[in-house]
Amino acid sequence: MLTDCDAYKNTPQQEMISFPTGDGMCIGFTKDPELPILLAIQIHQKLYQYNKGKIPNELIQVRIGIHSGNCFYFTDIQERKNVWGPGVIIAKRVMDIGNANHILLTSRIAEDLCELSDEYRQIIKPVQDYAFKHGIVSLIYSVFGKNFGNSTPPPQSLPIKSISLVEAKKLQNSALYPSISVSLDIVDVKKMLVHHKRTYQIKNIVDSPIQYVLHGIGTDVEKQMLSDLNVKTYDDSGNMMKISSITINEPFTKEFSTTFEKSINKGQQRSYTLEYDVAEPERFFENNFAVECDKFTLSISYPDNTISPKLYDLNQETEVKTKNKTVPQISKNKKTTIIWTLKNLTKGQTIRLEC
Repeated sequence: MLTDCDAYKNTPQQEMISFPTGDGMCIGFTKDPELPILLAIQIHQKLYQYNKGKIPNELIQVRIGIHSGNCFYFTDIQERKNVWGPGVIIAKRVMDIGNANHILLTSRIAEDLCELSDEYRQIIKPVQDYAFKHGIVSLIYSVFGKNFGNSTPPPQSLPIKSISLVEAKKLQNSALYPSISVSLDIVDVKKMLVHHKRTYQIKNIVDSPIQYVLHGIGTDVEKQMLSDLNVKTYDDSGNMMKISSITINEPFTKEFSTTFEKSINKGQQRSYTLEYDVAEPERFFENNFAVECDKFTLSISYPDNTISPKLYDLNQETEVKTKNKTVPQISKNKKTTIIWTLKNLTKGQTIRLEC
């Protein structure tokens, strides 16, 4: 089955090395970075056809780990060519994370492949940070599509110390938010499908540069992958901000960091925007401020006479809510748009919008 795959049989032997590893195989390619993922997909597709109609104990299922890294060749005691080094070791550790039919990649090779084509960006999705031996933490990607891969995230097999609180505290002490704008556009009222757009203006007030920002998304409906939310993050120049870490990837909670193309130095001020889509059947939206904000703009757009939005201040400790006295601006075109502008929000303050 392996030797029937084009990525294997069409690769010159001098550009490839393979050897058994007990119940599996290690296959290395010396030139084309696309060959490992192409071979993984082709193996899965052939297994999909083979497994059709088989009873459970006759199924063949594999898991695959892919990494691009340094290796060295050597000749073993039986005069056979072999390969070893970080590239092989990390690929095996990535494979060990997965369950049946997972094709998992390290960020090193995943990001390189995603730069090559839109096709790879459609099938390579970030999953979460995973911990390996010796305290190494890496963002892992999963490859899946029609008849290949496994769209369910692999379990967190080793405990990982979340750095989210450290990151959040560091950002609180190093930055100010002169303004934050949150826009909610109700795309489908029956499903309560909402397009979220958050724009943050951030100012660095310390000597060390700000290289990344932390994002948190809570949902009313289960979402297996961050990519299910159509997440898009970009800076004020329109540069896409790469996901550098996913610390929480739970069905109802996502927490991840993105990196600026250029760091924000002391005294500098930049803006960045986060967009995503999700259904909100509970019909409320909360904004909790971890950092002081001089100006907060909240808007919601919806078809006329379908909802009746109300704004509240919420005490997170007591869960007591009081109606916010801010007078909104209201406009009507194809949709009704309501805009609230609030000033001088303090750290820990929570604003709740109910529909």
